[in-house]
Amino acid sequence: MTLVDIAKNQVVKISGLPFDEILSAQLLEQGFTLRTEVALAHKAPFNGPIAFRLHNTKISIQRCIAEQIQVAST
Repeated sequence: MTLVDIAKNQVVKISGLPFDEILSAQLLEQGFTLRTEVALAHKAPFNGPIAFRLHNTKISIQRCIAEQIQVAST
């Protein structure tokens, strides 16, 4: 399951990051680390960006990036 597959307000833990090292490093800087709890806040229409809540903040990332982040239910 990836971040794109979760329902609104569903809390999951990150279990895997993208294989691209540069992209993974950028996500780590934003707080998307392994075993971090993440909840879906909002999906923009027309395949736009997706906003997530983590570490008491809301962060928006592109849908194509969210498809590469593996998650597990808590």
